Amino acid sequence: MIEFTLKNEKTLSAALSQLKQITELLRSENGCPWDIKQTNKDFAIYLIDETYEYIDSIINKDVENTSEELGDMLTNVIMLLTIHQQYNDIDIIESINDECEKLIRRHPHVFSSKYDKTALQSDQVISIWDNIKKNVEGRHDDLNDFFIKVPTSLPQLEYSFECMKKVSKVGFDWSKKEDVAEKIQEELFEVKEADLLKDRDALEEEIGDLLLAVINYSRFLKIRPEIALRRSTNKFKNRFNKVKQICDNEKIPISPDNVDELNRVWDLIKKEEK
Repeated sequence: MIEFTLKNEKTLSAALSQLKQITELLRSENGCPWDIKQTNKDFAIYLIDETYEYIDSIINKDVENTSEELGDMLTNVIMLLTIHQQYNDIDIIESINDECEKLIRRHPHVFSSKYDKTALQSDQVISIWDNIKKNVEGRHDDLNDFFIKVPTSLPQLEYSFECMKKVSKVGFDWSKKEDVAEKIQEELFEVKEADLLKDRDALEEEIGDLLLAVINYSRFLKIRPEIALRRSTNKFKNRFNKVKQICDNEKIPISPDNVDELNRVWDLIKKEEK
C-alpha cells in the first residue's frame, strides 16, 4: 500500500504537480500492475480514444463529461511524460521549453512588431507558419514522398483530409467550392454506372472517389469530416434508441417484418425533434 494524502489544490501548477506525482506512484515498484505494464504506445492510443470521447461530450453539450474527458486526456499526457522520464530517453523539461520556444518562433505576428496582426487573415497566418517551418527551421518534404509528414496512423477520413489539405497549400486545388460540389455529382454518377455494370472492383474504386470528393467539399466548408460523421452517427444512434423505446412500449418487435412501423416511429421522432 502507498500512503498518499489527496489535496484539493487551488493553483494550476500545484494541481498538475499532484497529478504528476500520482502517475509516478502508479508506475512505481509498489504501484498498479496494469499501469506499470503499459507502454508509451499504449497510452498514446488511449489518448486518441479519450480525445474522441472529449469530442463526443462537446457535440452532446455535456459539460460534466467534457470536464471529465479533458481530465482523462491530461492524465494520459502526464502518464506519457512519466514513462519517458522513466525511460530516460527524453528530457521532459527541455521538451516543454522547446515547445514554448517553437510557439513563440512560429507566431511572429503575435510576439514581434514585424506584422500588423490586426490586418492578418487566418490563411495569411498559415502561410507565415509554413514559411517559418521551411526557411527558418529547415523542414522540407521528402523528395520521393510529398506526403511523408502526414501520419499514416490517422483514421482514414482524417488521413485523406490532411493529404488533400497538404496539396492545396501548393495550389493543387479547386478554385471554388461549387466545383467540388459538381465533382461529387460526377463521382456519384460514376458509382451508379459501375453498379449497373456489376463491376465490383470499379464500384469500390468509384465509392472511394466519391468519399474523397465529399472530404474535399467538407474541407472547403471548413468542416472536419471525422467529427461531422461521428456527430451524424451519434444522432442516428440516439434516434434509433428512441425508436426502440417506443416500439418496446407499443409491443412492436424490432424486425424486418415491422419495417413500416419502424419508419412510422422514426418519422414521428424526427418531426418531434424539429
